[in-house]
Amino acid sequence: METIALRTARWHAVVDAQLGGALLELSHGSEPVLRPATQDGIRRAGVRASACYPLVPFANRIGYGRMAVAGREYVLRANFPPEPHAVHGIGWQLPWTVVEQDRTAAELLLRYAGDSPGEWPFAFDAHQRFELRPSGLRITLSLVNRDRSAWPGGIGLHPFFPVGSGQTLQFEADGAWQNGPDQLPRRRVAGAEWDFRQPRRIADLDLDNDFYHWNGLVRIAGGSAGTVRIAASEVFPVLRVFTPPGRGFIAVEPVSHAADAVNRAAEDASGYRLLAPGESLCGRVCIELEGCA
Repeated sequence: METIALRTARWHAVVDAQLGGALLELSHGSEPVLRPATQDGIRRAGVRASACYPLVPFANRIGYGRMAVAGREYVLRANFPPEPHAVHGIGWQLPWTVVEQDRTAAELLLRYAGDSPGEWPFAFDAHQRFELRPSGLRITLSLVNRDRSAWPGGIGLHPFFPVGSGQTLQFEADGAWQNGPDQLPRRRVAGAEWDFRQPRRIADLDLDNDFYHWNGLVRIAGGSAGTVRIAASEVFPVLRVFTPPGRGFIAVEPVSHAADAVNRAAEDASGYRLLAPGESLCGRVCIELEGCA
C-alpha cells in the first residue's frame, strides 16, 4: 500500500492513494474520529472497509446501471454486489497518483480516459486534497470533464463514523426520498420521522436515504472524541445518511446529487448537473471537532 501519514500536534490521518484514494484513518489524540480501517477489513472488503472514500464521477446509485446521455443508451457494470446497480462512481475502485505531499497535506490525482468497456464512458480528471488544520481535516474534491461531449457529473464523499449507544445525529433538511424495494428513490417525504433539526439517538435509526435541501452542516454528539461537526460547501445540497443497526458505524455522505439523478433529471432537488467539456465541479468538506482551534 502507498500510504501517506499526515500529522499536526493533535491530529493524525492516513491516506492510501492506491486504494481508491481513500482515507484509512482520522484521529485526534488517541481517539478515532472516523472509523479506522483494519488490515483484515481491507483484505475482506477492500476500500469499502476504509475510513472515507471519494465518489466520482457520480454519487450513490445509477439504477440497474442504465442511463441515457444525448439520446444514447449506456449500460454500466454492477460494481457493488449483490446490488444490481452501478454504485458510487468508479474513483473508489481505481488507484490515484500522489502529486503533492508534506507533513500536513497531500493532493491526489485520478486521470481516466473513458475507454474501459462497461465502465464510465466519458473521460475525466479528479483531484482530492487533504489538509490537516487545528480544527480537523479539510478535503477538497474536484471533477473536470475531459471528454469532447457533455455528460452528467457528480461528486461526493463517503466518510464512516464510529458510533456507540449514546450518540446523537443532528442536521437540517427539508425532507428525504423514500426508497423502493430496489433502494432507488420513489417519493419525497417529510414530517417528524424525517426531521433531524433536534438531536436524535443514532441507535434508534435505520436509514439509507438521501435528504434534500440540506443546509451543509451535521453534528454527531456524544462520542469519545467529542462532538464531530461536518461542514460542506454549497455544491453538496444532498446528504446521504446510512445507519445500519448494530454495525458500530454510520455513513454521513455529502453529495452533489441524489441517487439515480441521471434518470431523474427533471425532478426538483435531484441535483442533476450536465458538465460541458472542460467544465468542473469542486467542493470542500471539513470534518472537525467542536472546541478545537
